[in-house]
Amino acid sequence: MKSPFRHIPGLLLLLAMTACSGRGKQFEAATSDMPAAGSAVASRVAAESPEAPSPEVTAEDVSVGSTQPTAIPQVAQQIIREGQAVFETSDLRKTKTWIESLVLRHKAYTSNDEQYKGSDRIEQRMKLRIPADRFDAFLADVEKGVVRFDSKSITATDVTEEFIDVSQRLKVKKATEERYIALLVKAASVRDVLETEKYIAEVRAEIESLEGRLKYLQNRIGLSTLTITFYQLKPEMQGFASRFGVAFSEGWNGFLSFLLGIVSLWPFLIAGTALFVVFAFVRKSYGLRKTSKAAALKRNSQ
Repeated sequence: MKSPFRHIPGLLLLLAMTACSGRGKQFEAATSDMPAAGSAVASRVAAESPEAPSPEVTAEDVSVGSTQPTAIPQVAQQIIREGQAVFETSDLRKTKTWIESLVLRHKAYTSNDEQYKGSDRIEQRMKLRIPADRFDAFLADVEKGVVRFDSKSITATDVTEEFIDVSQRLKVKKATEERYIALLVKAASVRDVLETEKYIAEVRAEIESLEGRLKYLQNRIGLSTLTITFYQLKPEMQGFASRFGVAFSEGWNGFLSFLLGIVSLWPFLIAGTALFVVFAFVRKSYGLRKTSKAAALKRNSQ
């Protein structure tokens, strides 16, 4: 005879599954109206909440929770080019006039112009700022007019990553400043006004710093730098005999300078000599005393 209770376990299992399904539907119904993390509603609620520390922090927190990919701006490669060239010329004034004509032709300008006079040469150094798109043409014209370079080097530095980073940080800081200004309008107490103005001043200082850095990069990228150094040997330095005489004279002057340097140390020399004399006297006195003592011991032993 079959037991009437054999279906009870199956009925209990069915009831449990039905209850779990009901709870799951109730949970979905309860959470379906909540805003998703990183949504516009969550951002607005967080920004308008009186407990929010600052709009900047809120924006960062929202961006972390967002699942949308951040668009990377497309920026052309940003290159800073610098160069230096050194060469000898037979006519310093004529060479300078020629370089100044190249500066005018390529719409560049001279940022620094210095002249030095040494024992064997007169040297002119010109620092030029040249539009980046005309830098190669300027170099080509210089190479056509120079027979031989003592040295020449060109460097190119890629600052694209830094340029993008500074631009994006500046954009974020400006947006943060706008949110602070909006909060300042809604401030309900003097304390809120003062605190918001403090944050605005801090963000403004960061914005000015980033703007300065960005302008510096744009200036260095848009205008390449070329330092040209050219020199003319003095007439007496043209022959070997004259050069030998000048070299001998410079060597003799260096030797005299060495002697003068030693003479300038006379206080130390006198002090050292005095210490040496005192040390020698003490050592001699100690030796005589020791010898006398040894002689006395020898006489007593006899």
